[in-house]
Amino acid sequence: MDFPVYSSVVKEWKNSFLSVFETSKDVGYEEEHFQDCWITPNKCGTITIENEITNPMTEKLELALKWSLNKYKYTRQLISEKLGHGSRTVDLELDYQIDILKDNKKKYNNILRLAQMFSSHLFHMVHIQKQLGNAFGDLSLKSLELQKEFGRNADTQKMVAKNGEILCVAINSFIENVNTLVNKTIKDTLLTVKQYETARIEYDAYRTDLEELNRGPLGPHSLPKIEESKLLFQTYKEKYEQLRNDVIIKLKFLEENKVKVLRSQLILFHNAIYAYSTGNQTQLEEILAQFHIKVKPGEKATPWFDEY
Repeated sequence: MDFPVYSSVVKEWKNSFLSVFETSKDVGYEEEHFQDCWITPNKCGTITIENEITNPMTEKLELALKWSLNKYKYTRQLISEKLGHGSRTVDLELDYQIDILKDNKKKYNNILRLAQMFSSHLFHMVHIQKQLGNAFGDLSLKSLELQKEFGRNADTQKMVAKNGEILCVAINSFIENVNTLVNKTIKDTLLTVKQYETARIEYDAYRTDLEELNRGPLGPHSLPKIEESKLLFQTYKEKYEQLRNDVIIKLKFLEENKVKVLRSQLILFHNAIYAYSTGNQTQLEEILAQFHIKVKPGEKATPWFDEY
């Protein structure tokens, strides 16, 4: 009888096997383990090698199946809630805080949009005032009979333009800080909120599955499904509770940071506008120093969107 040759070890085992086989035809053979394979001699005289190495494609397929199942349950729960058929876990206080945050973000974005428009218009107005000042100054030198009047207008436009440049710097600082708050800090918190809302739907989906299984008939086939459903339910419950705690903590710190940032920036905005409207250049410069806003020598006013 011919045997396939796999390795030197297998050859030695084959020779011993042949010698035993010649003395008895009804001998039972034990499985021997060589490296990563099980070598099992069968009574028919063939050798079966069973490889225990996990196939990467099998793992990927299992992950894809789990993902698809989870996505299906998530979608089913979401549609059920939208149609008013399914039950959902509700945290009234936390949901209210999240709704307020989302609404405030829209309002803050509107303030940013208007402030950016104001910065742009102010920049163009300052540019025109500078041109007017230069034009009046040139005419004051060439029109002797109106020299005094042209000169006063030239000085006024140059002074207003200078104040406008300082105001533009203050407004741009206001926009920059509020933009950081809205589009970085608040956005990061809302990202955690989105993860929390997804986890809540997943949790409710597996909770609903477990409740349906518990209401069904008990039997040898249903018990393993119930145990598996309990494990999945517990996993997604822990995920939901962890993200819920993360959202509560982030909302608390966000509220403290938001009040601090907005209070400072609103004071800056008000004081700068007031000083500009009264033509108080000294006060404008003091406001920039108070809020640690540095103006480089020779720096010109620019609209906020040109800086960023």
